[in-house]
Amino acid sequence: MLAQSPSQTIADDVPRVPFVIDGQLTSKQVRKLVRSIRTGQVGPTSVYYAGVTAPAIAAGMAAVVSASLERAGWGSEQVWFCASLVAAMAGISWYLIFMRLSYRHSYGRGSEQESKTHLEADELGVFWTRGALRVRVDWFGVSDIELKRDHIRIAIPDGQDVLVPKAWFENRKAMNAAHEQLVDLWTSAEPQ
Repeated sequence: MLAQSPSQTIADDVPRVPFVIDGQLTSKQVRKLVRSIRTGQVGPTSVYYAGVTAPAIAAGMAAVVSASLERAGWGSEQVWFCASLVAAMAGISWYLIFMRLSYRHSYGRGSEQESKTHLEADELGVFWTRGALRVRVDWFGVSDIELKRDHIRIAIPDGQDVLVPKAWFENRKAMNAAHEQLVDLWTSAEPQ
């Protein structure tokens, strides 16, 4: 466990104690937290590429089928109908397969579930340590601190949000007090 930062005094000589908490995320907690943050099961890049490539696949199949059927001596209406049907099925099939393969199956990043997380917050910002990684975010890099039913979320637009599950607290009252302390630190920080 890391040594706690010394208390710092603000202008009215009221000592401000830094916020410190430790915990290890379980796979169930990570899944629950990620689902509460994510808005969909498929990322926007997957939707874009599925939508862009499906027509290309359909056009390619239409060209191949029409060329094959014309060589076989089929009439132009039959070639057009069969090529259109095959192209439509190929495009739809490609889109569905691509979307299914691009579903987000995994939850968590790196060693989130294997390593203990140590979180600190003081007048300088939020710090968290997990394994060999130590991250610091100044308070001006935080856009919001939300208290949800199952967690506290420290929203960081330029990076990964910090999620503190309720299991890391003794009870709901302790979680509410921690949220108030974090908001107090965040709002009292000097703008950069």
